[in-house]
Amino acid sequence: MKLKLTVFAFSSVFAFSIACAFQGAADTFNQFISFGDSTLDSGWWNGALQGQCDGAPSPCTTGSTFKNTVIGNAISLGGGVVGAPVGVGLMNTQVLAGFFNLTAQPVNQGGTNYAISGAMDAATPANASTVGNGNIGNLNPNRTLPSTVQQMTNYLSSQQQQGGKANSQALYIISSGGNDVTYARDNIVGLTMQHAYLSFQASALAAAVANLQANGAKHIIVNGLPGAVGTLASFYTSSLFAALTAAGVNYIAADINAFVQQIELNPTKYNFTQQTVLPGVLGTGTGSACVWTPPSSGSGSTLVSGWGQWCADTTTPPSSSNFQYAYLRTADAEQTSFWSDNEHFSAAGQMLEAEFDLSLLGVPGPIAGAGLPGLILASGGLLGWWRRRQKIA
Repeated sequence: MKLKLTVFAFSSVFAFSIACAFQGAADTFNQFISFGDSTLDSGWWNGALQGQCDGAPSPCTTGSTFKNTVIGNAISLGGGVVGAPVGVGLMNTQVLAGFFNLTAQPVNQGGTNYAISGAMDAATPANASTVGNGNIGNLNPNRTLPSTVQQMTNYLSSQQQQGGKANSQALYIISSGGNDVTYARDNIVGLTMQHAYLSFQASALAAAVANLQANGAKHIIVNGLPGAVGTLASFYTSSLFAALTAAGVNYIAADINAFVQQIELNPTKYNFTQQTVLPGVLGTGTGSACVWTPPSSGSGSTLVSGWGQWCADTTTPPSSSNFQYAYLRTADAEQTSFWSDNEHFSAAGQMLEAEFDLSLLGVPGPIAGAGLPGLILASGGLLGWWRRRQKIA
């Protein structure tokens, strides 16, 4: 409980400091709406495990008994924001919404965050003329969960009282494509065909964003994927941004790869170390916040990076192979590591990403116009201040 309060207090102080500097922008948006995958998901599984599906086919859990069990175990042990990818802490969606005194609760729990971990861009058919994924909406075993495109369709369908129109005063953020990259890598042979698939998916997502804009959305952030030039992730990001531009979408492109590179190349500036700034890796030296001992490996085995959604609010490993969960590397790992696992940011990383997104909105303030390095330095300074304060306390 102490750690959860620390994370909450950190986010509150952080949000308050930003709100003071950017009070004029607080009236810009009256709602926060997000679509995508685990990079935005603020706890869909918690509702899904309780049978809350928001119209999605039931059951709307992962489709894996093992995954459902370990996520449920982590939640029962105070797993942060109830099964979200960050592990023990707040997601960037919750922090960013909080800057404007708004919320980012999952849609199946009465909120406006439609993102679901594992979501594909779109469920697309595979035939002689296209390279689709066989109409799957999610990379988890439960393929019937809404894709990112379907999430947008569901949102517009929910706006019947507004004539099916999107809220023009809402802030929209879209982050998807990572699961399509994984699908292409694992299921499609040959770089040419992988690129064809990713281009097809990116175009489908861009068309949905264009439709969202045509129906009234005005303030849209679209995330790119982290990934060096020449990787499938880099190709996807370029394809998506090109497709959005070609479709005439007025959007803000978030260069998440540049964001990650800036921090990983200069870890000490952001109060990380060369070890804790990197994604989870095999071995006892993993720098991720959450760790995991596979049930079949036996006691005393080498730790591996744990999945954030399985991460309980404890540093104590499971005492029985019958009750498994991931756990924190150290009590403050979510603040001293940049990554929760090998794909998702820690609580500290989520904070930094939220402030990065805030800067892209052109909100005036002491760090506006400083560019990515200045922004992250400011963020890192605040993180450092908070950690020093905690040590003194």
